[in-house]
Amino acid sequence: MSLMLVILSGAILVIPLAIYAAYLASQLVKKKRQERELAKNLNSDRLEGEKDARQSIQIISRALLQKDLSETEAAMRIAFLAQKLTPSSDEATALLIFQQLAEATAHIPILEDWNALERTEKRRLTVEREGIESTYSEFVQDSAAKLSKIRLV
Repeated sequence: MSLMLVILSGAILVIPLAIYAAYLASQLVKKKRQERELAKNLNSDRLEGEKDARQSIQIISRALLQKDLSETEAAMRIAFLAQKLTPSSDEATALLIFQQLAEATAHIPILEDWNALERTEKRRLTVEREGIESTYSEFVQDSAAKLSKIRLV
């Protein structure tokens, strides 16, 4: 009788614990499935974002080649978009020149700050910007030609 009581007491303790362990295991499987789906969606979103950034870089590069943008404006935009990419080695080389030009001209005011400047200061900064652009111009044009043809994978 005491053996039967020990077995019954053990079963009363073990069965609920086994049920709880099975519940926790099912929750773990569910959580792992959700994490895989989230990782898949994040990767898909990242790839779509990179494709959009490449397309924008391509458009800006073409506009630069057609003289619709200044080299400095293109450099600022492309340098910003490049932050959203994991570039190939060819892309990285082409993007580097735009990042360098953007850094070299970063001190020049834009938008409202530019409009607030006096005419003499605008003229001085324009001459400075054009001088910086002329230093980079050949490299920028070559890089723009390469980037205008990047694959949009």
